[in-house]
Amino acid sequence: EFDRMNDEDRTSIHEAMEQQSISISKAGIVTTLSARCSIIAAANPTKGRYDPSLSFAQNVDLTEPILSRFDVLCTVRDVPDVVQDDRLANFVVESHFLSHPSFSLSSSSSSSLPEDDDDSLLDDSLDALPSPS
Repeated sequence: EFDRMNDEDRTSIHEAMEQQSISISKAGIVTTLSARCSIIAAANPTKGRYDPSLSFAQNVDLTEPILSRFDVLCTVRDVPDVVQDDRLANFVVESHFLSHPSFSLSSSSSSSLPEDDDDSLLDDSLDALPSPS
């Protein structure tokens, strides 16, 4: 995550991206190594949510020299939707319960989860898990 890097690491990455080399000075050895590779990076918005009224650099708080080294910049935004977010959260929780080794559905012939009573499956799942010792 580029946004969580300290300034020293950002400087090192910038050298690798700009000059395709990395300078090393360790244990009395001073050398330059070739660094020809692809970099895929991610950064979170500084205010927790992407603000379309700000530039990309302002949203992720990265300097222009580093951003200019990337060939492609993509923005993945989460558009808040309470209903869809709730369905996704329920799906993730239920998937974890269903994949737990000690969990078994009382009616194993039914492969689909109940759609109307979401809380009942979660409550039943919690009861089916072994209690912590």
